[in-house]
Amino acid sequence: MRKFTQSHLPTTFVSLLAIAGGLLTGTAQTVAATTPSWQQAQATQSFCRRTLAPSGLIIRQGPNPTSPQVGFVPFDEQVTLVQGFEGIQGPNGRQWVEIAAPVRGYVSNGYGNASNLGYCVEQAGTTPVVSTEANPVNLCREVNSDRAPRGLAIRENPSRLSTYKGGVDAEGRVTLVENYQLIRDLNGEPRDWVQITFPINGYISAGSLAACP
Repeated sequence: MRKFTQSHLPTTFVSLLAIAGGLLTGTAQTVAATTPSWQQAQATQSFCRRTLAPSGLIIRQGPNPTSPQVGFVPFDEQVTLVQGFEGIQGPNGRQWVEIAAPVRGYVSNGYGNASNLGYCVEQAGTTPVVSTEANPVNLCREVNSDRAPRGLAIRENPSRLSTYKGGVDAEGRVTLVENYQLIRDLNGEPRDWVQITFPINGYISAGSLAACP
């Protein structure tokens, strides 16, 4: 039986094969080039998470609570996970995950099934929680002039040593974040903080605040 090699094939047939191969390659390139932008956005969005820990999350150089701190993410702020992320088991059963933004590092994702991170948007099939209370929660607070006659400082993080962002005069008013919680001082000082959205986003000492009349 005679075996055929490429040199024995008719020139016309070889040319047709080359044309077909070029068409297939061109089609693949066209499909890749016309991939809908929403798919790319969805892929990027899948790495977005928001912090659920009331006290925020410390970003560390490695997946260990003793690793150097390289940043901080306040409550309900966004982080971006690295591509191919996976849970990392740390000391004492704590879970860690690597992030790419706002800075590269690792954040604690809690213990067991409890997570410190949530999706940035509602996932399909979930129902947003809608308040049915007749009287909404009063988020307005006033600086007590007796306790803070010189007003209060607004800090970037819940710590007196954190970056100063602004101030509120005595008897001035602030607006708390929804579902607010008291946050212990990051440096262990005997002070509780609370996150606010007005007059600017930040943290303010909670001990000198009173509910607005």
